Parts: sequence; C-alpha cells; structure tokens
Amino acid sequence: MSKATICIIDDDPIYQLVTKKIIEKSFFFPIVSSFTNGLEAISYFQQSAALPDVILLDIEMPVMDGWDFLDEIVSIRNRFNADTSIYIVSSSIAKEDKEKALTYGCIKGFISKPVTLSKIEKIANPD
Repeated sequence: MSKATICIIDDDPIYQLVTKKIIEKSFFFPIVSSFTNGLEAISYFQQSAALPDVILLDIEMPVMDGWDFLDEIVSIRNRFNADTSIYIVSSSIAKEDKEKALTYGCIKGFISKPVTLSKIEKIANPD
C-alpha cells in the first residue's frame, strides 16, 4: 500500500474525531492531519514540502468552502507535481453537488457521510 498520508478538511470537530479514529483503526494511513476549513489547509500546504496522498474534503465550511479549496489546490498541485486523491465527503445529497464534483479532474469520488471503515478501505485500495 503506497498511500501513507490522509488529510481531513471539515469544520465539524466531532466528525473529525470520529473519522480520525476510523482511519487509525484501519491501519491504512499512518499519518492523519486535519483542518477546519479550506483556507487553513491551503495555507499549510503552501508552506509544506508535500501534499497528502489523500484528502477528504467537506463542501460546506466557513472561511473557505470545499469548492473554493478545489479552485486553489489546482495551482498548488502543479507546484508539487502531486498525485493527491481528493474525495468529496458530504452529507449533501444534492444532485448538483455531485455533478459539480465531476467538473474537477482531481476528484476521485463523492462519499456520503458518515465515513466508515469499508469506505476508508475502498479509498486505500481503489482497484
């Protein structure tokens, strides 16, 4: 398994805590980081030496939402030449959100909350 780092970008602290515990239980991603909004994550990534292997991204957040984060991450990915897999993780069931997610080439999937152990396993082993 080549993917080692995963990042949660979501403003809900309880969701972050539960998702971290599930990821840790899976043993697929030994390094887990989290941010409460897209701007916080972008700021960190601009100063970091690398992007995570996987990003779990919420859509609705204060300061910088998931869509704005996606617009910003494109330039950062080019700078790092990163192959980061980004998954939208949302409680939204809106067809428009799923269609919009498809317009971003960096999105690997749209996952409905809550995140489960089987969903983490599918992210870790997409084939």
